Amino acid sequence: MISPEMINAYRQHYQDHGYVVVPSLIPPDLLTPLRDAADRATDKARRREWKDVRMVGKQFPPWTVGDDVWGVQNLMHPAMGEKVFAEFYGSEDLLAVSQGLMGCEREAMQFDYALSWHRDDVKASATEEEEANALEVRFDAIQWNCALYDDECLSAVPGSHTVIRTPEQRKANMDGGDMPVHVGKYNLAKKRRTLHGCYGSPPRGDTTRARVVLQHDIGYTSDPSFRDTLPESLRPMLDRLNDFREQLAGAVVGYSQDD
Repeated sequence: MISPEMINAYRQHYQDHGYVVVPSLIPPDLLTPLRDAADRATDKARRREWKDVRMVGKQFPPWTVGDDVWGVQNLMHPAMGEKVFAEFYGSEDLLAVSQGLMGCEREAMQFDYALSWHRDDVKASATEEEEANALEVRFDAIQWNCALYDDECLSAVPGSHTVIRTPEQRKANMDGGDMPVHVGKYNLAKKRRTLHGCYGSPPRGDTTRARVVLQHDIGYTSDPSFRDTLPESLRPMLDRLNDFREQLAGAVVGYSQDD
C-alpha cells in the first residue's frame, strides 16, 4: 500500500516536471503472470492472429500495413483471453497513484486510451499559436508505461510539458532531429514488454480528450460481455467511458498525428 505522503510527493514531482517514476508498482504476485501474458499477446500479434496492433513504419494511428509489430492494443479485450491485464489495471496501488496524480475522486475516473519526439495531441506541424492554445487546455488524464523488464527506451525532458517549442526545436521535430518533449527508442538487443495505459477524469460534458481516446478502436468496450470480465474496481470507470462515447456518437474526431 502506497502512503498518502508518497502519493503527494509523486503528485508534486509530476506537476513540476511533467512525469514521475513510481517504483515497484506491480504487485509481486502479478509480475510473472503479466510477463507470460505479454509474451503470448506478442506472439499472437506477430502470427497475425490479433488485428489490433501498431505496425513498424508508422508511429501513430491509423495503422494499416507493415512488416512487423511494435505494439499490441486492446489487451483487455475478452478475445485476447488474458484476464491478468485487467487485474493489474484495476489494482489498488495503480489506481491510488493515478487518482492522486490527477487530483480527483475515484468516482470521477474513467478508462482512457491515447516514436519520434512528440506531444501526444499536438501535431509536429502545429504553429506556435496552435501549440500555445493546446498547452492552455487542461487534460484531466494521465498515462503510464509499466515496465515488466528493465526498460530505458522512454525519455522525457523535465518541465517540457509547459514549454512551447522554439523555432529550432519545431524544425527538428518536423525533420526528425532531437526535440525535447518525450520519445521512445527501442533497443532490439534487449527484451521489452512494457504495458502502456491511461486513466482520465474529465468533468461531465468535457470532450477535450475525445480525439486521443476515440482514434483507437475501442468499440468492444460497450459489449456487456467485456464488462463481465473486469474486476469490480474498473466497472464504474468503464461505464463512464461508454457514457463519454455515447455523447460523441457520430462525431468525426480525426487523428492526433500525421505520421
